[in-house]
Amino acid sequence: MKRLIIFLVIIIVAGACGSHTKRNASSVTAPDTADLLMSGDLQKVFVQRRNAILDTIGEGLLILRSDYGFDGGRHEYRAASNFWYLTGYAQPGTIMTLSGSSDRPYTLYSWERSIRDIIYSGNLPDPGELTRNWAPDTVLSIREADLILAEAARAGRSIFVDFRDQVLKNGVLEILKQEKASGEMIKDIGPSLSEMRVRKDDYEVKMLQKAVDITGTGIREVLGACRPGMYEFEIEALLEYVWRRSGSSMPGFESIVGSGENAVTLHYSANSRKMEDGDLLLMDLGAEYGYYTADITRTIPVNGKFTREQREIYDLVLRAQKAAIGEMKPGAGMTAAHRMATNIIMNGLYELGLVTDTDCQWQRKFYTIYHICHFLGLDVHDTGSQGIPFSVIRTYLTSDTVVGRPLEEGMVLTVEPGIYLRASGLEQLEMLYGSEAGEGEIKEFIEKVGPVYEKYKNIGVRIEDDVLITENGNIVLSAAIPKEPDEIEKLMK
Repeated sequence: MKRLIIFLVIIIVAGACGSHTKRNASSVTAPDTADLLMSGDLQKVFVQRRNAILDTIGEGLLILRSDYGFDGGRHEYRAASNFWYLTGYAQPGTIMTLSGSSDRPYTLYSWERSIRDIIYSGNLPDPGELTRNWAPDTVLSIREADLILAEAARAGRSIFVDFRDQVLKNGVLEILKQEKASGEMIKDIGPSLSEMRVRKDDYEVKMLQKAVDITGTGIREVLGACRPGMYEFEIEALLEYVWRRSGSSMPGFESIVGSGENAVTLHYSANSRKMEDGDLLLMDLGAEYGYYTADITRTIPVNGKFTREQREIYDLVLRAQKAAIGEMKPGAGMTAAHRMATNIIMNGLYELGLVTDTDCQWQRKFYTIYHICHFLGLDVHDTGSQGIPFSVIRTYLTSDTVVGRPLEEGMVLTVEPGIYLRASGLEQLEMLYGSEAGEGEIKEFIEKVGPVYEKYKNIGVRIEDDVLITENGNIVLSAAIPKEPDEIEKLMK
């Protein structure tokens, strides 16, 4: 129902969001999406990836399906990221194999659609088109895949699958059982592909930059159109309208468009509230382009002007974010940016009267809810180990000793510090940290902080950018998207 409302609103927004939107909607030109076509140069990108994974599987057989891992929050079908990473092919109902013992290792398997299938869903590329555009060595019917697997089982070859695809894993295990082969022959290719995807090649950086730029185009439209009385879903609809006009096929994940008290809920997604004068609007979102997604957060005043308290919190988060980005360079630990941002936020909150002891661990936990960096790429929380031991995963947010894996050239990460002053936050302290605080400590904290907290309650600010690690430092891919408070206010006039 929500999606139906959004698409209806798209029609309304184009004509009713104000003169700013009307002026710009007519000036949008047809997007240039030629870089999505499987040219010879682009085919080479996928060939290089397949060759790299062939080195991993040795004489084994790798098999992946296109139809696993699909989740909600999107408008249309999307092939599994690992499948697409090796093939560049996005049609449903497809299988690929790589055979380490063959001089023609790469095979694509697809369904032969019936007349009824074609009437309802359209046709698929024929074998000749598949070969020209996606360069498989062999094209077979999907019915042949089980025979290839059985042959590999009889030959005693390792069979690699992505263990997240439970359907395929179970199918392979059944074939191994039928062939009286050991279940230990099945191997997980997931970790190897995850590590490959951590460092982005030039093509991936290009796609990410375009996704970021398209996302920014939508955010700029919002800055010109947002005003009290609009609904959150109108903002979501305007964003997605502009993204589609700019060449994005869909959002990279379910958009967060939260105003007022919704801005302090980290994964708010209803996007249904009517925005009021004096609200902040927190937008955490990203357009997808060429299978790569941006992940940007901007927080703006709905009426175009920050209040004094809103500006104080916003300036603090922005200062923390800029300092965190400064820590992101090759060789730095994964948590260096997080520690820098957390220390700045705690010191700033102390100056505002919202913290009584910057070294107090439970106070740091109260204001530090999540790690501010994650990998970005084909998925919004992209694959790859951050090198943080599982034994300390619950405590590293406030630790000064855990560093994680070193940053490397080619990594792309988000940087998203935030402060969320929930109206009921102080009431939750005893339940959350009563076992950690000394006797009477929380009560004393509330007595000192409570009157100040009241002035800032329901203020939620998050600022997020996408950062590419380079040879000597970093590039902020989203630097052109406004985040300076004075610039935001100027653009919203």
